[in-house]
Amino acid sequence: MIHTIKMRCVCGLILGLILVSCGGKVEVPVIVPAPGTTTLSLPANNTACLQGTLATATSATVIFSWGAANHAESYQLVIKNLNTQVSSAYTTTKTGDTISLAVNIPYAWSVSAVNPTGKTTSDSWKFYLSGAASNSYAPFAADLTLPASGTVINSNRVASVSVTFQWAGSDPDNDITSYALYLDNTNASTQVVASQTAATASQTLASGKTYYWKVVTKDKLGNTSVSVVNSFRIN
Repeated sequence: MIHTIKMRCVCGLILGLILVSCGGKVEVPVIVPAPGTTTLSLPANNTACLQGTLATATSATVIFSWGAANHAESYQLVIKNLNTQVSSAYTTTKTGDTISLAVNIPYAWSVSAVNPTGKTTSDSWKFYLSGAASNSYAPFAADLTLPASGTVINSNRVASVSVTFQWAGSDPDNDITSYALYLDNTNASTQVVASQTAATASQTLASGKTYYWKVVTKDKLGNTSVSVVNSFRIN
């Protein structure tokens, strides 16, 4: 019993020293909330524009702007060249930036609000950077949404399944007239739907194969754009 009492006294003394050394307070770390989502402003979505100054015959400075996001310490502007699918990122503490870009190119852009907790990314907007005014612009390349690239579809051991394809098209002139669907097992060079107005289609496909698909969008003046190639597998 004596030894037990001594041990309790020693433990109590150690605890007391710890509390004294820490000022008798428990430090609670401050958790910064994740940043909110910013709202994009300029360049406007699905438009042909030149928000800035024509710098040369081949490039222009473009003004980007967006709304402030709660708890954001900085912003990351990402601009994708939709012809090459190459993205460039720019970091700023302001709610806007001015970037020099090649003209006669379709672009997509988004902004991520960033702080030590993480980052929150906005919607993605598209615009066509025109070096000069035009009466007609090519459609934006369609966004392929279903099946998502890399998807594996379970056939449940049947020889073939019906697959639904979905995409989203847009055009600065809002004059899309048709879509063509390309689908095969190599490089999406085989046309399976020549022309339709709906942004969805269904195909019955054999199991045990990998498929590649893309969509070509056409407007009323015959301008076309080609989407990226996505792939999926049916097991």
